[in-house]
Amino acid sequence: MDKIKEFKKIMSESQTERVTLITNHYRITGDVYECEECNKENFVNLTNASLCLINDSYSEECDRYTSTNYDWLHINLDKIVAFSFIK
Repeated sequence: MDKIKEFKKIMSESQTERVTLITNHYRITGDVYECEECNKENFVNLTNASLCLINDSYSEECDRYTSTNYDWLHINLDKIVAFSFIK
């Protein structure tokens, strides 16, 4: 099974589309957007996404970054270190 199918399977079992993704540099939170045409290269497509630097994730600095939301954000699955679905 490829990475995007595994990701979608876990999302389905979690019964939510809200996710937090961790990369080596960012913590990203958003809603997964299903887009077959957009997903040709194993990207997770997010709407209403916010991000902050991973070093600021548990400080007040993160709140400053998360005030900037992206309507669309595409993240390569190969760059994701960890993720968690949020209910």
